Amino acid sequence: MKRLIFSLITLTVLLAIMTLTAYASPQSGYQLAEQPIIKVGIWSNQSNVLVSADTRFAITNEKTKEILGTFPGKEKVSITVNNEQIFLNGKPVLATSLKVEPSLTDGNHYVEVNRKQYRGTITLHRTTGKMGLTVVNTLPLEQYLYGIVPDEMPSEWPAEAVKAQAVAARTFALYNLHKHAADGYDVCATVDCQVYGGKSSETEQATKAVDSTYGQVILYNEKPIQAFFHSSSGGFTENSENVWGTAFPYLRAVADYDQKSPASKWEKNLLPADLSAALKREGYNIGEVRAIELSVLQSPPVSDPDRGISGRVKSIRMIGDKGSATLTGTKFRTLFGLKSTLFDIKVIIPLDKSVDVRITDSYGDREMKSIEINLPPRQETGLLNEKQNIRRITGRPGEMIVVTGSGWGHGLGLSQWGAKGMAEKGPAGDPTYFKEILKHYYQSTVIKKVY
Repeated sequence: MKRLIFSLITLTVLLAIMTLTAYASPQSGYQLAEQPIIKVGIWSNQSNVLVSADTRFAITNEKTKEILGTFPGKEKVSITVNNEQIFLNGKPVLATSLKVEPSLTDGNHYVEVNRKQYRGTITLHRTTGKMGLTVVNTLPLEQYLYGIVPDEMPSEWPAEAVKAQAVAARTFALYNLHKHAADGYDVCATVDCQVYGGKSSETEQATKAVDSTYGQVILYNEKPIQAFFHSSSGGFTENSENVWGTAFPYLRAVADYDQKSPASKWEKNLLPADLSAALKREGYNIGEVRAIELSVLQSPPVSDPDRGISGRVKSIRMIGDKGSATLTGTKFRTLFGLKSTLFDIKVIIPLDKSVDVRITDSYGDREMKSIEINLPPRQETGLLNEKQNIRRITGRPGEMIVVTGSGWGHGLGLSQWGAKGMAEKGPAGDPTYFKEILKHYYQSTVIKKVY
């Protein structure tokens, strides 16, 4: 009887342990069974594409798998489209999509498209709604990152900064999978997604950063985050809702360490006539601009309603002789090619270099004489009861609108120059410091290996 009771107790304990183990399984939360495959749209609406490979390769009908031609390594093959008909080296083929298949696909070989090298495979199909060809590179996510990281951050920067970039890029890719599904691929190869240069862009340092962070992703509430990154913030990053209207709890304004960025201070001069003309081209029919309304830039945290917490411009008002218009800071930045929306505005009026005065000599004769003066240009302020946030434009000859700013990019998430600054001051020899960099710029997040 004692043995039976002992056996029952033992069985109960084992079942309890098994139950607890099941609840603690790594399958809970965000976990992937294996490394994802990603489809990258590298070219769009091309009338002619030149393909090759470093090994023998075939071009097939992607849908029927029919071989349309086989070619020796290094041979260049022309694929064109005309009136919805695809041509292979000038000969029409019965296919709506093609696949370039190298004989060796171990990851060390490549397919060449328009003289750039890519790992994985290449497919071509007609661009949605247009007559050209779209070229898609399909490959494992980690190999995709080999061609992302060196195009987004200099590989010779401190290793922990490059590793932080690798994890941010991996996370961004997972969050944005299927972003361009309607176009037949997951992500594009431009700044609209992430800049991707394929195997041609790879460097040893960047590849090492990707490999050493294999499968590691930034998570918030057990989901990959929208891991925005930018060049430099100008000293303070921004809350996401103040840039693109959506509040992400992990994209909060924090102090930046980007003081060594070449864009820490910048300036752009605009003529009043150019300002008026640009606004007119964009459909703002307010006539000639007579004043600009914008609160004066202060040190963060900023509480002015037309600026974000970092001081970035949320809105700016243009006052013309026929009306007024309010633009977002992002719109104004795009319209005039500014590096960021963290800027202030001055209106400068050049003063005369000389004045004419009437001189009376000892004989009582008078004459006009020009006397040189050396006064600095004057900043014009005040209009409508001398409000400090109004910069008036007088229309005087030589008048200049001077935009002075800081930072480069939207100011959300990881600052690349800030990551460099943190890595340079971080503990020497710590191979995990990249996590501290990421947790600083992406608040309340965790770094987890998900495959």
